[in-house]
Amino acid sequence: MSAKDMFYPESKEFSSAEERAFAREELVYNVTEDVLVALEDLDVTKKELARRLGKSRSFVTQVLSGARNMTLGTLSDICFSIGAKPKITFTIESSEQGRDFHWENENTYTDLKRDDFIQQYENIIDCRDHPAWENQAA
Repeated sequence: MSAKDMFYPESKEFSSAEERAFAREELVYNVTEDVLVALEDLDVTKKELARRLGKSRSFVTQVLSGARNMTLGTLSDICFSIGAKPKITFTIESSEQGRDFHWENENTYTDLKRDDFIQQYENIIDCRDHPAWENQAA
């Protein structure tokens, strides 16, 4: 459920700029939440993450709270430091055919049916199939 759904009735019409702002905040929230969950599951503190990144703890806190813009480079550095590999999914909502595209590797896209996609991929970032995850699960 998004903040938009929680605070506004379904019938509320939003401008394009408002929709864009909601989409941005939802993405920031989802990515930072997924990173925080992964850190918790791996018993990595913000202090330890900062040490691994060579950054200050305040930098890590700002990035993970959404107060500082997390670049793709920073996301990649965070994932690398905890042994995770991010998976990015693009859902084309305006498509008449309801197709989703999943980025598998460099310049390779697989056309998936929406139901198959939802069943296979739960999170924007899913590090459970990474070898480092197996070491933590034991």
